[in-house]
Amino acid sequence: MATRKHRGIPLSSLNPKFLHTNSTSHTWPFSAIAELIDNAYDPDVRAKQFWIDWTHIKNLDCLSFMDNGTGMTRAKLHKMLSFGYSDKKAVKDHVPVGVYGNGFKSGSMRLGKDAIVFTKTRDSMSVGLLSQSYLQAIKAQQIMVPILTFRRDGQNLPEDAASLDAILRHSLFNTEKELFTELRAISTAGPTGTRIIIWNLRMTTSGETEFNFDADKYDIQIRANASEKTRECRAMTPESDYSLRAYCSILYLKPRMQINIRGQRVKTQLISKSLAYIANDNYRPSFLAKRIRITFGFNTKSKEHYGIMMYHKNRLIKAYERVSCQCKVERKGVGVIGVIECNFLQPTHNKQDFDDTDKYRKTMHNLSIKLEEYWNEIRYKQKKDDPKCTVPIEDTVKIPDQAWVQCDSCLKWRRLPDGFDCSRLPEKWFCNLNHDPQFRSCLVEEELEDQEEEKKSYPKPFKRQKRNSRSLQDDHGPEVLDIPILEAPVNARQLKSSEFSKPYPTDLFSNSAPSLSVLSPTSNAQRSPLPLINLTALSDSLKRTKRKLSTAEEMPLAVHPMHYTTFPDGGTFIHTHSSLVPNKEESKWEGMEKEKNANADKQVNNEESSKMETFMPYQEPVQEEDEWYAGEESSATETQCCIAELHSMELHDDNEEVWSMQQQQDELMEMMKQTAEERDAYGEELELLRDHCTTLEDERSQLLSKLERLEEEKASLSSMCDQLKCKVERLKIEKEGRSREDARGGEEKQKLRKLRLNLGHLLVSFVPDLDLQQVDFSSDVIDELLDQVLKEVT
Repeated sequence: MATRKHRGIPLSSLNPKFLHTNSTSHTWPFSAIAELIDNAYDPDVRAKQFWIDWTHIKNLDCLSFMDNGTGMTRAKLHKMLSFGYSDKKAVKDHVPVGVYGNGFKSGSMRLGKDAIVFTKTRDSMSVGLLSQSYLQAIKAQQIMVPILTFRRDGQNLPEDAASLDAILRHSLFNTEKELFTELRAISTAGPTGTRIIIWNLRMTTSGETEFNFDADKYDIQIRANASEKTRECRAMTPESDYSLRAYCSILYLKPRMQINIRGQRVKTQLISKSLAYIANDNYRPSFLAKRIRITFGFNTKSKEHYGIMMYHKNRLIKAYERVSCQCKVERKGVGVIGVIECNFLQPTHNKQDFDDTDKYRKTMHNLSIKLEEYWNEIRYKQKKDDPKCTVPIEDTVKIPDQAWVQCDSCLKWRRLPDGFDCSRLPEKWFCNLNHDPQFRSCLVEEELEDQEEEKKSYPKPFKRQKRNSRSLQDDHGPEVLDIPILEAPVNARQLKSSEFSKPYPTDLFSNSAPSLSVLSPTSNAQRSPLPLINLTALSDSLKRTKRKLSTAEEMPLAVHPMHYTTFPDGGTFIHTHSSLVPNKEESKWEGMEKEKNANADKQVNNEESSKMETFMPYQEPVQEEDEWYAGEESSATETQCCIAELHSMELHDDNEEVWSMQQQQDELMEMMKQTAEERDAYGEELELLRDHCTTLEDERSQLLSKLERLEEEKASLSSMCDQLKCKVERLKIEKEGRSREDARGGEEKQKLRKLRLNLGHLLVSFVPDLDLQQVDFSSDVIDELLDQVLKEVT
């Protein structure tokens, strides 16, 4: 194979086997057909009708596709037969589906091995061949596409001779006459358009085509597998999975093109308007700035066909995709269909799925949540409306909430009255048959589907009730005080001082919250790490809690001081308690405890001072121990002060409440004063408005009187105008009469002149010297000569 180069750099090549490799992206034959339909639908073609048919050409099964779009020039046809060229742009709100420049190649080669394209514009007709059989026959190393162009002016390209020879040799059409016959077939659909014929269709292992053309003479269906041939299996499968007619009816979210299959028009439908119990919800992804509309409703045909209908740029990507809540054992969302247009997601090359990205997974998760909410709301509404009903809502008979029909002329959608039976519609329906006189013409734009009030999400009473009940439980739940815990070394003095502490009485624990307990074993070492509670942090936490409770006007907490209990085995047990009601016995016990702690501290200090006098060489370690104990003692003192402060705040709660009520009363008085001032100001403004209204009424009366005078003047002028019109009519009649008289007079003058001319010729015989050229026949000269001749003769 010769290597092609550009400026010395080798160019990449495509082997003919890539045609088959590229087609394997379509695992489902209808996705390949959809690619060909998309090419006719896109705004650069703007076809209004599209025909799909099955035909026999030279004993071969063939699929033919034809549209009445704008057709393709030679250059555009070459781009379509090449790979990766796509320059489609949106026109108004019509966004193109094709983006990769690969749809025709992958779709046509998935259906069959060979395809020929006939296209017709206003200036030229072209034929292109994309054939695996042709490339295999000539043992090509590159993909070659013969293209032939016929121009209306007869100036055909000389290099088309080789392409013409290749097309006639390796296609189904072996003469130019047969090619022109196919080109003329486009004229039956319109002055321009495109026709595609695919043959050597893909076969099954049994030697049959993968399409069943005999099951329905107006449909093309996929042959059923051995496991799908039973009627029950077919009933569980959506019809769009095996019927091309059913698939094309939902292929576009809002169809703008008529599709005809085997001579019969497909009854397209607005899938989002053909459901029962329709509810519109909104989904706002974190990666988008706008909300996405989701439409939920029940399938009116079969409850077994349900899931999410996911569209992208008006084109169906995934049909009946069941979300997680519909796949669970509880079978939630049975019969529910959701419709969403996911323009923010990226479809795969075969346009039958989306790229598995984080955006896609988040979208599917939220769709499951939204669908489950709709399911709960519908069931809640049914139970509320009819508590005695035992039939599940998915088993009830349902009809679509709305009825829409498409005009066969302008292809606009018109809404019919609710409850209208669409089976009563004629075979062809036009806008002039509409019940609504406002939309009874093809020149009128379509009715707006999304009104302003419909952009909001539907009401969700079940969700609101559930949220309220949950918040009510949270409000009455137990309040837990978070106490920060730190770890610090515990020395022998701490263990010794704990011997002087006593546990709380058992009656103090009866109604208290769960206590915080830390049990640590003793060690032979002088300092062993034991978990302790940071007393300073505890006091700060208690202050914050007290401040919050006083602000919320709730009962303040009475917090018990922490307490150490020494067990016989040397362990230490630390207690913290919080109670909602202050206890007098606790206060009494706390006073006794403070005195005992003070005595114990004095005793320990005396013992330490004696030890320091006895063991002078070890003064530095003992001093460090005293510093640690002093820090501990200061923190304990700080905690006791905080607790005392809390108790004093509790004693002044009543005064604070009285002060708060007094403050509220003062605020109310101030508000009443302001309201009175505003009332007076509004009264003055009202008086001014009344005066202004009186002035306007006077002006209105003057204007009415002036209007009456103008009406009288108008009436008099109108009568004068009528008189002048009558006079003008009379003058016209008189003028016409005079013009007729003048016309008659002119005719008589012509006759008289002709008569005088004839007499002049007679007089020449009597008067030879008479020169007729010098005679004025308009005057009486001839008459005088005639009188003289008559006198002489007589």
